[in-house]
Amino acid sequence: MFEIENIIKNIYKITSLILLILFFSSEAVSQGSSGDKAKYESGYIVNMPTAGLIPKSSLSVYSNIFENSGMFVEINASPFTNFMLGLSYGGTHILGNREITWQNLPGIILKIRIFDESLSFPAILIGFNSQGRGPYVSNLKRFQNLSAGFFLSASKCYSWKLGSIAFHGGINYSIEPSPSERIANYYAGLEQSIGNRGSVNLEYNATLDEKPGLILDKRGLLNLSLRYAFIQNLTIDFQFIDLFKHSVGGNGSIRRLGIEYIDEF
Repeated sequence: MFEIENIIKNIYKITSLILLILFFSSEAVSQGSSGDKAKYESGYIVNMPTAGLIPKSSLSVYSNIFENSGMFVEINASPFTNFMLGLSYGGTHILGNREITWQNLPGIILKIRIFDESLSFPAILIGFNSQGRGPYVSNLKRFQNLSAGFFLSASKCYSWKLGSIAFHGGINYSIEPSPSERIANYYAGLEQSIGNRGSVNLEYNATLDEKPGLILDKRGLLNLSLRYAFIQNLTIDFQFIDLFKHSVGGNGSIRRLGIEYIDEF
């Protein structure tokens, strides 16, 4: 009970901060992927994929900066309607004087939307993403947060008095665990707009494919992100990973930063 109260207090503090920033910011029309005036769809809830895609003839560059001076860069292109492919690569200790640890193989991203969202039906997308999040653990041949692997995701957006709210969810099958430990997993989340340019995203990943005691003491990751479209086509994503504090030896949530740029070609 005490742990849940701490989580609620942390979410309240973080949300209050972003509301304060938004209050003193101009409400110019956004052309990023957050807020009521977003031009593009969100590709991730926080770590896990949505049914969102960049438009045909568009290019996106996404960079995630994480602990231990780590970073990965993901580049996606959409040559056809409802189809997107991309590559990503990264490592840890990129800054400083320690030897850089690169991930074993580049990440591969493939997304195909089989149903567009309608008034009564969510968007449905199938895909593959081998890019995990956080540091690459070379001795375990995996990322700290497992990649989605093969996945099916659904997204549905609604308008209400507080702006727009989108519900996301999916099932996935990561290929990072050893074959004997691979199992289907599920995740869900929501995305609430704040004004024309901001949004708050909350994500729950069941992590059924995690072996307790290896990376997580307990299964289940609760993640939060605060997104803001500062300038045209550019969205900044402040992430707070593992609000449940289930990471082995963890003392609190993990802070990461995402930077996304989308444009047409």
